[in-house]
This record gives sequence, structure tokens and C-alpha cells, in this order.
Amino acid sequence: MNKLMIVITLLLPFLGGCESYSWLVYENPSLTGTKEGQQCLSPDPVGLGRKVDLTGHEAMRLGNITKVRSVEYQVTKFHGFGKECVVAHGE
Repeated sequence: MNKLMIVITLLLPFLGGCESYSWLVYENPSLTGTKEGQQCLSPDPVGLGRKVDLTGHEAMRLGNITKVRSVEYQVTKFHGFGKECVVAHGE
């Protein structure tokens, strides 16, 4: 039992660095949305460098979307390493 507690104690700081979430930035449910465009970047753990366009304009441009149905922001990181994406759906 003591060995299990030691392993759990050692792993807790690493598990605390996990970050995964997404949220809806914009939604227009009246459009059917057959196209998808996304802009993904690997975040810099120091916080310098490019950031994703939260307005969704870059994702729309990359997906050739003229009418947007929804824009979603997604993050999957472990201690600052991973990726951030903005995904646009529309026509």
C-alpha cells in the first residue's frame, strides 16, 4: 500500500499539467455546414510566438467557408506542450 501511495504522489504533479478543453465561440444553427476549416498551432510554453485567431477568420479562409455555422476553440496540452486549434464549420 505504501508503494502505491508513493507512485500516486510522484505522478500527481505530472497529471496536474494535463489540459484539454473546447468551447463554442460562435454558433448559427440555421446553416447546415458541409465544409470544415481549421487553424492549429503548437503553443510555445514560454508564451511567445503566434496565437490562433479566435475570431475564426483564418480557419474560415483555410476551409474556403463563406457562411459560417459554428466556430470552436480546442486545446490539448501537457505542461505547455500540445496544440491549440480553431475549427470553423459552414458552407
